Amino acid sequence: MISELSKQMPLFSCTFENFDLKYYKDNGKEAENPKKRMTSILMKCREYAENFDPETSKNLLFLGNTGLGKTHLTLAIVSKVIEKGYLPVYSSAENLFSMIEKEKFAGEGIGSCDSILNCDLLVIDDLGAEMATNFTKSVLYNIVNTRILSSKPTIINTNLSIKEIENIYTARIASRFIGNYEAYKFLGDDIRQIKVLGE
Repeated sequence: MISELSKQMPLFSCTFENFDLKYYKDNGKEAENPKKRMTSILMKCREYAENFDPETSKNLLFLGNTGLGKTHLTLAIVSKVIEKGYLPVYSSAENLFSMIEKEKFAGEGIGSCDSILNCDLLVIDDLGAEMATNFTKSVLYNIVNTRILSSKPTIINTNLSIKEIENIYTARIASRFIGNYEAYKFLGDDIRQIKVLGE
């Protein structure tokens, strides 16, 4: 079931080694310098992966605009976690909620929810790209809260700000992110556009 949930992971194309800092500008004040910020985040992600333990590792929240490397670094972490012999689950928020909905209402993919709640590391990619409904809000709260209570690490990537998360998913969920996740704000320009346009 876990391999089925994680089959969309493009692990081989996203590693720490091919995360290229040349795409981040080295300008601005210390706190707002994209290259310095992303160099620090890259180092933190490497340390997280090297020291990963499903019983002690923290939850991570990656915030920032599209095309800044959030998914790349997450998958680099997942690859190292797999190498260490642990079982992660990776899914976009849209697919994750869809799987749970199908299990709950159509009896498809039995065991998906259990795998999501109990895997060694859960990665929810692109939170906020899905259509937010009362069902998805309830599911997200249950996943986040259950894994916090059981001390199981989760990584969430989103283009949303904390305020936007609160507006879309309720203050209860935003509060849990603030209190139980290490948040990292990604800076820079859209790398996908840079690669296409050659800027």
